[in-house]
Amino acid sequence: MTPTSTAVADPLKLRPGDLVMSDFDGTITTRDTGWVVFDELGLDEAWDWEYRWRDREISSMECLSGQWALVDLPPSEMLEMVDRLETDARFPEFVERARAAGAETVVASDGLSFYLDRLMARMGFEICDDDPQPGVPRECVTRYVNLAELTPEGIRITFPHSNDACGQCGNCKSHHLARLRRAFKRVIYIGDGYSDRCPALQADVVFAKDHLAGLMADTGVEYVPFEDFGDIIRLTLE
Repeated sequence: MTPTSTAVADPLKLRPGDLVMSDFDGTITTRDTGWVVFDELGLDEAWDWEYRWRDREISSMECLSGQWALVDLPPSEMLEMVDRLETDARFPEFVERARAAGAETVVASDGLSFYLDRLMARMGFEICDDDPQPGVPRECVTRYVNLAELTPEGIRITFPHSNDACGQCGNCKSHHLARLRRAFKRVIYIGDGYSDRCPALQADVVFAKDHLAGLMADTGVEYVPFEDFGDIIRLTLE
């Protein structure tokens, strides 16, 4: 009589029906885009806005609007700065291999579209306008982000994905996660910062570093530490 295998599949390995939701700034980019800009321009006042948001005195909508209002650059110079930003070289490989494994990836950011879309295009991605569906092939990547337009008068920001019930984040990642998980079997979350805490607490598997790792540790929630997408590829796809 042949013994029946009782081995349990590695819970970190991606499989058909999984959804990966990844933060952008500091996760797909090597540094937070806003802070690269603010630091390069010497905008120390941006930290005042940041700490007020982290202390929950103001929303991220107020924080982002206040911080980016400090930036006084022509659109062409702003885009030159964006083009110098570094992204994780293995993120495109991760998306491709995750799809080969039957999983889908979306990007959720409380940052701004003018740089996110430009950097995604530089990595070779087109942007989808709709939610992904399990098992439906696609070439583009869906992103949820605050919308921002560069104008000669400054950066015009709108927040189409805010959640009035909470009011803390311009782009409510938890709302997207709750909606998408109805169609997918599991949600894997990848992030590094304060805006990632709420969706990470709702995900089935969390990859965390930096501020998010500290927040998960403080709340006693299990997470997997990582440094870059090379680590995530090794843990989920190899």
